[in-house]
Amino acid sequence: PVYAPQYEPGHLQLAPLFRQQAQDYLALAQRHGLTFTQDGHRAGTLALAHRELGLLGPTSFMSHCIDLTEQDIALCRETQTKIVHNPSAIMSILGRCPVPELIEANVTVAIGSDGAAPDRGYDMFRHMFQCMHYHRRHFRDPDILPQGKVLEMVTIDAAKALSMDHEIGSLEVGKKADIILIDLYKPHLMPMNMPVHRVTCFANGADVCTTIVDGKILMEDYTVHAVDEAAVLPAG
Repeated sequence: PVYAPQYEPGHLQLAPLFRQQAQDYLALAQRHGLTFTQDGHRAGTLALAHRELGLLGPTSFMSHCIDLTEQDIALCRETQTKIVHNPSAIMSILGRCPVPELIEANVTVAIGSDGAAPDRGYDMFRHMFQCMHYHRRHFRDPDILPQGKVLEMVTIDAAKALSMDHEIGSLEVGKKADIILIDLYKPHLMPMNMPVHRVTCFANGADVCTTIVDGKILMEDYTVHAVDEAAVLPAG
C-alpha cells in the first residue's frame, strides 16, 4: 500500500514497517532486475515515497497519481520515475492525473486499465479514447493529447514504463515482433482515412484480427491458436 499518513493517520504508527517493506521490495527488484510499481498515489504521496522510502527512480512506475503537486511532478522528472494513468478507474473520478503537465515536464506517462472490474476492461482502445476526452474536457481544449500521442502512450511509452523499451514498444530491428493487425473494413471505421484517428477514436478490441507476440502468431484472422476458446470462455 501507499504510505500516506496525511490521508491515513494510522500509517504513522506503521512507518517502520513501511520502511522495511520498501527496502525489501527494492532489494528484490534489484536482485532480479525487476521494475517496481505501486498503486494508488495522490497529491503529496510521491514526494513522501521519495523522501521517506526511496521508492522513486528510473525503474519505478507509479499508478493513478491523481492531483499531484508541483513537487511530485518535479521529483518524477528528476528521478525519471514513470507514471501510469488509468482514465477509466475510480481514482480518476476522485481526482485527475495531470497527464499533460507531466508530459510537458518530460515525464513518461503510459495508459493503463486498472484491471477489469467492476466498470472497466482491458480494451486499450477504450482507454485511449477516454484519456483524450478526459483531459480535453478539463482544459476545454480539443487539441490536448493528440491522437498520435495517446497511441505512443500504449506502445513505446508503456514499454518505457516497464523498462522494456529496448525489447518492445516499437517496430525496430533487434526488437521483439509484437504486432496487432486491425480490421478497418467495418462500418464504424469508415471512411478509411486518417488511420490514427480511426484507431484511437473508433476502433475497439474486437477489431483486432491478428496478434503476433515475439514473432509467434497467437491469433490469425480472428482464430486463436494459443488456447482453446471454446474451453476457456465458459470458465471465465
